Amino acid sequence: MNLAPITTFLLLLLLPCTSLFSQDLNNSVLQLTTPTRKPVRSLYKLIAFFDSRQDTTIGTYLSGPDNKPVKLVLKTPVQPQLGNILNAYSDAGSGNGAILFQLKRFSFAEPARTRYCYLSAAIYALKDEGYVKLASLDTTLVITFAAELPSMLAQESNQVIDDFIAKAILLPPADPVVYSYNDLVHIDSVEKRRIPVYNTSTYKEGLYSTYSAFMKQQPDVKGDAKEKSDGKLAIRILDAKWEDPTGATHIFAFVYKGVPYVVTHYGNYPLQKQNDDFYFTGKLRVTAASDGKAGVDVSSGLMGIIPTGDKADYRVLLDHTTGEFIHLQVIDTY
Repeated sequence: MNLAPITTFLLLLLLPCTSLFSQDLNNSVLQLTTPTRKPVRSLYKLIAFFDSRQDTTIGTYLSGPDNKPVKLVLKTPVQPQLGNILNAYSDAGSGNGAILFQLKRFSFAEPARTRYCYLSAAIYALKDEGYVKLASLDTTLVITFAAELPSMLAQESNQVIDDFIAKAILLPPADPVVYSYNDLVHIDSVEKRRIPVYNTSTYKEGLYSTYSAFMKQQPDVKGDAKEKSDGKLAIRILDAKWEDPTGATHIFAFVYKGVPYVVTHYGNYPLQKQNDDFYFTGKLRVTAASDGKAGVDVSSGLMGIIPTGDKADYRVLLDHTTGEFIHLQVIDTY
């Protein structure tokens, strides 16, 4: 699709967007609401919407006394809703620039109990012959009240998106990297080509304290992994800074005999690379203060009410930008 940026932008503004589920009575709709007017000296007056999600369903939850499955979707068209948010933050002195809001992920996997809703987006400024990134959003909204899921998620997501837009519209397009529209269509692949671990089939042996170390393929913790009599792997950390008698912290990953393993509070699980993504299947704590963010106990990326301890088996995707554990499918609960 070789369209000039301004032409593509205008098409995104005018393109009628309808949801496959909008008329389905078995679905619930989440709407982006206009914030209380708080004018700022915005540099931009136009906003277009680009949805690059593969699955436009936010998630499925159980509703009512009969636990009826209901799909939650984003109300369409989305662009006017974003336009209302931008207008609420604009005043007479605002600039005439144009921005593009790209929704990359908005989903949860859990049909009941604690939900982890992953919200990922980016805002780009239209400049010269392409798009310049102004800001990125990667966060996890934690919703614990089943009966109030749509309203709670709407409240949390609206606040995050409002704040995201309000901050981005104050930023000039200063990033030297200019993306084409085709780049945005394949933005995950474009970003992964800059990450060493996504561009190798030979992983460096050793222990990695964080996702940053793992993505750069730079082992940074002294220690090793050994196979026990039952076939399971045990990590031996010889670095004093990682000795924690409470067991509250753990390293992010390690590589043993060429195989990368991710570390959670419940064990070590091999990472499988499929279609340019890393996945694993394993137990995670279903609580905002644990494995929602890999390798740490309390994540600044998690928002919502902290539930009590719980756990489940998940099929998990590794977020390529943050290393966050994205719950794709609940396999079993405990």
